[in-house]
Amino acid sequence: MNIKLTFKDDKSDKFWNIEVGGTSFTVTYGKTGTIGQMQTKSFDDEENV
Repeated sequence: MNIKLTFKDDKSDKFWNIEVGGTSFTVTYGKTGTIGQMQTKSFDDEENV
């Protein structure tokens, strides 16, 4: 499952991309137009993701 979120106002223009698969999820986030930062979190089983 993939989820894409954006936020834009007078001072901010940000994005979040969330990818869930198996026993982990990865969030990529940052200022729109940049590569952003990536964080991955892993779990012991799929029920806890």
